[in-house]
Amino acid sequence: MLFGLFFMACGEVGGGEPLSSGAGGSSSSRPSSSSTVSSSSLCTPLNMPLNLRHPPADSYIHGSIQIEMDDYYISYYLITQEQYEKIMGTNPSRGAGGDAFPVDGVSWFDAVNFCKRLSAQMCLDSNAIKLPTEAQWEYAAFSGTITIQKDFDDYWEWTNDCYSDTFPWDYRDPSGPPDYLCGANKVRKSLFRNFDVRRSTDPYYSGDVSTYIGFRVAVKSAAL
Repeated sequence: MLFGLFFMACGEVGGGEPLSSGAGGSSSSRPSSSSTVSSSSLCTPLNMPLNLRHPPADSYIHGSIQIEMDDYYISYYLITQEQYEKIMGTNPSRGAGGDAFPVDGVSWFDAVNFCKRLSAQMCLDSNAIKLPTEAQWEYAAFSGTITIQKDFDDYWEWTNDCYSDTFPWDYRDPSGPPDYLCGANKVRKSLFRNFDVRRSTDPYYSGDVSTYIGFRVAVKSAAL
């Protein structure tokens, strides 16, 4: 298990077949990323308990729009200060300190760089692990797949998407607007507000003494 980082499949919480361990001998072992992607001894095996869930065809409703999602995994908790420091070598947090506390004080670019370095450490494609799209984040929030550590419910969270007044751009596993329409600002979300609240935010912004910004990571099932 990489720094205690759990990926949970989007969908219902609980149930499902664990891919790495479980009771009753009903689970199967997923090969590590180091054995399927690279034989480098520097790779960290992908050895995390995963509950495989596939979002249903009528995945969730945003406003009056039905959005269908492909299957993916998303970290149950925000990335912690310990996880961030082990990958990035620094802890930029301005809020409460502690290894198990969510990291904050990170710009969108910092969070993207973390995802790329984590992908490399796990010997995955450099774009395998990403920030969740706005739709991935919303579906996980609506279904209760993600949560936030106790006493840290005022954190905002980066998504991978550029901000646009139009959302969603597509009804099938949408991401942000096309590159040629992609503005500079990114979408941030928050569990302590309504799940469909979205804020346009400069990607260089890293929060301040009263605004904490952290992030989760997501990966498509096909990338594992």
